[in-house]
Amino acid sequence: MKNLILICGDEEYLKEQKKNELLNTLGASGSFNFNAFSGENADLDEIGRLTGTMPLFEDHRTILLSDTGWFHGAADEAVTDMLAGIPDSTFLIFYEKEADAGSRLTRFLKEKGEIFRYTSTDSKKGRDASAAKQDVRSWARDYLRENGRKIDGRVLNDLAEMTGYDMQNLQTELEKLISYTAGRGPGALVTQEDVDSICSRTLNDRVFEMMNYKLTGRNQKAVELLEELFALRNPPLRILYIIVRQYTQAYTLKELQREGLTDAQIMDRMQIRDWLLRKLKEQTRNWSAEELHMRLEQCAVMETKVKNGDMPDRLAIEILMAQ
Repeated sequence: MKNLILICGDEEYLKEQKKNELLNTLGASGSFNFNAFSGENADLDEIGRLTGTMPLFEDHRTILLSDTGWFHGAADEAVTDMLAGIPDSTFLIFYEKEADAGSRLTRFLKEKGEIFRYTSTDSKKGRDASAAKQDVRSWARDYLRENGRKIDGRVLNDLAEMTGYDMQNLQTELEKLISYTAGRGPGALVTQEDVDSICSRTLNDRVFEMMNYKLTGRNQKAVELLEELFALRNPPLRILYIIVRQYTQAYTLKELQREGLTDAQIMDRMQIRDWLLRKLKEQTRNWSAEELHMRLEQCAVMETKVKNGDMPDRLAIEILMAQ
């Protein structure tokens, strides 16, 4: 185990797991030789003094530094100079949201220490995203199994898509399901009704539902759900981004169907699973590729008007949903 460690990335659950694992290994809890700093409280002079101080009654000292911002700024040179003289008896753990791979400090940690970088599923693309989603679903299934619960594959897919693939958020929803089904005894099956009853829907899922209404001709229901999204203070441009993504998926499906691809080939090309393909087919049954392309062009026009200041963002999306 190296004594200079960087934990970074946007997958908070795995980052937290690794941090706790390292601190437990180092016996940091309750130790006289453990210090923690975060953000603006991370005083470089004080940290430098501590790194050179011999541990009391133990063979090592542990320092945890959280969200310092040192890995993409001018401070990295001074920090690197300080770390160059750190004794083997001091373990320094950086816990960061972002770490620029090209910064001097990150390169130093890569050479002299150890870096654990955890990237969220939403940040990945193509096959990497599909593989990551499968890993998260497998983890969720194992989590339920360890707590005496079972879940059908289709229900698990719907749960993950509904709550999102952020593992910290998904763990919260799994805990709610475990508590909700506690009276059923060991090996209880988590059903679709359980998921629908208590799990929180993500913005992605709510917009997907809204677009399902839109594409299947239920415009009034789509507008009503849009008003709910605005009432919950969801950013209009974020909603627009997901609308565009939904139209893009629908248009791509139509184009691939026109090319004569099989369902298996379409799922491979679009990197989607069978349940999503079924939903997209249902949504686009009465739409042509040309109509969907026109909708994408309308979205682009509205986005340009919003960004140029010619139209309020909320009004732009309301028009798109009402058309």
